[in-house]
Order: sequence, then structure tokens, then C-alpha cells
Amino acid sequence: MRILLFFFLILSFVSCNKNDSESEKPSGPLPVITWVMSSGRFTIQTGESIQLVPDIENLDETSVYTWIIEGQTVGHDNYYTFTSSKPGVYYVKLIINNRYGKVEDEVKITVVEAENVELPEIPEHTEWQFPWTEINVAQGRTIKVKAYMTDDSDVSEVFTASEPGRHVVTLSYNGQSQDFVINVCPEPGTYRRSSNGKAMVNRVYEYMPAPGHQVNGYIITGEAYPKDCTHEQACDSVLAHFSRKWSVSLGSQGGYLIAGFDHSVPNGGGYDICVKGNPFSYQSEPGIIWVSQDDNGDGKPNDQWFELEGSEYFTENETREYAITYFKPEKPKSAVGWRDSNNDTGYVPYLSYWNPSPYYWQPWVQGNKRTYFGSRLRDRSTYEKGISDIPPYDWGYVDNLNDVIAGPAGRMGYYKISNARTYDGQPANLQYIDFIKIQTGQTGSTPNLGDISTEVYYIGDAHLE
Repeated sequence: MRILLFFFLILSFVSCNKNDSESEKPSGPLPVITWVMSSGRFTIQTGESIQLVPDIENLDETSVYTWIIEGQTVGHDNYYTFTSSKPGVYYVKLIINNRYGKVEDEVKITVVEAENVELPEIPEHTEWQFPWTEINVAQGRTIKVKAYMTDDSDVSEVFTASEPGRHVVTLSYNGQSQDFVINVCPEPGTYRRSSNGKAMVNRVYEYMPAPGHQVNGYIITGEAYPKDCTHEQACDSVLAHFSRKWSVSLGSQGGYLIAGFDHSVPNGGGYDICVKGNPFSYQSEPGIIWVSQDDNGDGKPNDQWFELEGSEYFTENETREYAITYFKPEKPKSAVGWRDSNNDTGYVPYLSYWNPSPYYWQPWVQGNKRTYFGSRLRDRSTYEKGISDIPPYDWGYVDNLNDVIAGPAGRMGYYKISNARTYDGQPANLQYIDFIKIQTGQTGSTPNLGDISTEVYYIGDAHLE
């Protein structure tokens, strides 16, 4: 009996001490771990290093870091540099202890085989290029007719649509000449339709993404495009994606889509158009918006376009009247070369771990080269120690984090028709629009995120949401 009683007293003493210890443990805020980049998911190539630097709240002098990979402790610093010579998926756990307890979080690192992608020769330009050779313009408006890819900085002519009817403007360059037909239509507003209809665009007229790793059937969500897809099938697929708010990529610089509404979207003085992209804290891929009225009333987007002003419109960060030509590589699994109207050159990288398609070239694009026209925003992307950062611009662009607000259609970008500008930067004073065009605004890429390519999930009339 004495032995049993003594054993019971020992247990009671231990239990009391344990309860006293827990009751005396201080209470306070635990550390909070935030992965600023990629939401804790990273992709690097073999032999490359990535420095993991979490953002930690509620640190104090008792805080202790512990980094663990596959059950083994690998460090105690406030950062960890990871590298691997073998492809695979790795999980790096971080545990932080302080006087109030501990928290832990985990990041996923995908290591892919380093690629030696062939960089094909970039051809010289052999001919001038034009975004259009016939267009419809409302009476009273002015339009600039311009040739691109010329040695002369400005082969152009300004035309004022004062007299109705068919007019021809001829440009000449290096012994060549090109006629441009301008159909002067009735005054603006003649073919304005009701402002009532469906909020979402009801038709996609053109889908011409530039080369990039998220085109040619590669999409994060939803169905892929059919093999040997036609342009009509591609446009139908984009509209189906919008109805589900699935993404489509516009590819690299200049890649675009053109969509229309079943009604005229009015200029209400505030936010008139809403477009959903997928910007992140570490990645905005700004797309430039263009709008148009159906000046000749035929229901087709063959009329004058106006760029919506964004924060960079009047700054050195934007180049207007810009063109870029992409050249389809002869060999599969090669980068795509480009040359632009500034005679600069570069490549769209081939990244098989994102998209193993043999060519980043749309099957409905005829020929081995294509020129895209529009405006260009300066590439501000950075890449350091395995981490990419593509910052947003202040306002006015699709797939741009700073434009995302909580509006009538949910959290997405909202834009004003009142920001429409003429070719010379003056207010277009549009009372409504019928068509919208969105084009990728930047030329650039980073090793782990690939080419900068505007993504679009949805386009709508903000008044009807």
C-alpha cells in the first residue's frame, strides 16, 4: 500500500506542476508567415538557386527559424537558399517558434531540367507593313494613315473625314505605293443601338494571340483548342471561356482579341467596362484597351479604333504607333524571334515545362511571320535569385493589379470610355462604344514565369452587371 500511495503522490505532483506550467505560459501573438512571391510555389531549372525569404509578422527576440526538407533540418537563418541538380518536386518546410508557441508553413519548389533552346536567326524586314488598307470613319473625325517597318521614322498622312463617301489616300516609300480606302460614314451616333442587352460580350470577332507558352491549346483551366483549330473555332472557344470566366492568353507583345456587345455601351462618365484578368502581387501583365463604334452600321469591327488612356499614356513608358513582327521557327521546340518597328530584336522563350507543344504558333495563322500593331509599355520585370517580379502600372490596364476593385461584377478591372484618345492624344469624346480590343502591352519574359502575356477571363458592360 505504501508503494502504491507513493506512486500516486508522485503522479499528482507531476500533474500539478504541469498544470501550473501551462497556466503560467504567456499568451500573445504567434508569428504569421507570408510568402510574397508566387503564393509559396516556385519553379526553377536544375543548377539554379532560389532564395526563400518569407515575410514574417510578430517576430521577437525569442523567435527561432527552422528549415526542413524531407524531414531533415537544413538551416536556422531567416532565409534559405535552395538548389538542386535533379528535376523533381520538393517541399521546404519553415517552422518558427517564439515564447507563445510555434507556426509552420511549406513551399513547393518544382525543379525542371535546364533547357538548351535553339535561338534561330532573326530575318531582316523586307517590306513595309500596314494595320489596315480599308476602314470606316464617322464624318467629322480625323484618322492617321501610317506605314510601319520602314527606315523612315514617319511614312504617314493625316486625313479628316469631312465629306461622306469613299476616299483614297496613297502612301509612297522607296519607289512603292499603297492605296488606303477610307469610307466616310454618317456622323457619330447614327447607328447607335439600345443600351440594354446582355452584360457580357456576345461575340469574339478575332483572336490573334502572339506567340507564347500559354497559347496553342495550353490553358490553366478549361478545355484545350481542337487540333488544327480554325480561327472561327478559336473565337467560339474564347467566348465559351468567358461564359465560364476561364482564362485565355493573348501571348506576347501585341497579341490581341476583338469582341463586341449586343448593344451600344454608353459613356456614363464613370466606369463603363469591366474586364477580369489574373494579376498577382508578383505578376501583373498589363494589356492595353482599344474601343470602337460601329460607324457604318454593318455590325463588324472594321471602324476607327481609339486607345483608352492609362497611367503611362503620356509618359516615356509607352511607345505609341508601334509594331512587332514574329517569325515562326523552322525547327520545333525553338524560341520565336521578333523584330520591331524600332529595329530592336529579341525572342519569345520556349519553355517545355510550361507548354511542350512543338511550336508556339497558332494553327489558324497563315505564313511564317505575322506583324502586330498597337502600343507598347516598357517592360519593368526583374528576376533575381530564382524570383520573378512583374510590377503593375498605376491604372488603366487589363490584368493589372492596381486596377482590380470590388465593383458590380465582382473583383476585376474597371475602365472608363471617357479615357478614349485619338491618334494624337486628344479626347475622342465617344458617347458610346460597340467593340473592344485588348492587346498585350509589354515585350519581355522571365526564366521561371515565361513571356509576359495578358490573360483575360471576362469582358462586360459595367452598367448591366
